[in-house]
Formats: sequence, C-alpha cells, structure tokens
Amino acid sequence: MRKKRINTYIACEDLNHVWDESEVIAFDQMWCEGLCIYEIAEAFQRDPDEVAILAIDRACKRMIKPRGTGALGATQKGQKKWA
Repeated sequence: MRKKRINTYIACEDLNHVWDESEVIAFDQMWCEGLCIYEIAEAFQRDPDEVAILAIDRACKRMIKPRGTGALGATQKGQKKWA
C-alpha cells in the first residue's frame, strides 16, 4: 500500500527527462568512447544533471557498462575541474 502524500515534493522537476531515440543511441556511443558527462552534456546542449540521469537509467537497464573512471570518463582523467 502506498503512503498517502501530503505536500508532495518532486525531485529534479526542473530537469528535462525526455530524450529522442537517436540521442539515446548517440549517448550510448559517447559513453562507450569514454566521454565525460560534461562533454556529453555540451554535445547535446543539455544540463549535465540530465545526462547523469540518462546514464543512471541506461546503467539500470544494462544498456551501458560501468566505467572505472565513472562519470568523468576516460577523456578527462581528472585533468579539468568542472563548475
């Protein structure tokens, strides 16, 4: 049984969670190539948080593999600090 909610809070309501199928395919490729979340966000002109949510979704569905370098990917290796 679901708990009745009073004063509902929606997390990340201001983020765009909608992706076109071609964007998802491109994201998967960029992830496999080792691009970091920030580079992928720049390529799509999206908020990095939106890309992170897509990465979580794709990982949960086992459509992308975890990377040793995580969200920063192979291309950054901690060389740049993102604001």
